[in-house]
Amino acid sequence: MNKKNWKKHEKESAIWDTYRQLEPYLGLGLTFTVFILAFLFLGYWLDKQIGTGPWLMIIGAALGLTLGFVHMISTLNQLSQKQSNNNSRDKDSGA
Repeated sequence: MNKKNWKKHEKESAIWDTYRQLEPYLGLGLTFTVFILAFLFLGYWLDKQIGTGPWLMIIGAALGLTLGFVHMISTLNQLSQKQSNNNSRDKDSGA
């Protein structure tokens, strides 16, 4: 591998390493949106079945929002704890 190709390989490797580190965070927005939309449409469907107007749809959207936030906070706490464990392990190894 010549010098030019080696630099290109290093650059691509660094980009993929960055994507791997960001991967858990990239899905949070999508998951949050899916929670809200799923419960919103469930509420809408129940409103159509029961004939309760927009109330179950509103409650479903609020429930989806709440569960989305709970999931996001839980995931961020797990990732933060994992990161702090990795940092303390690196300090203990002398790196």
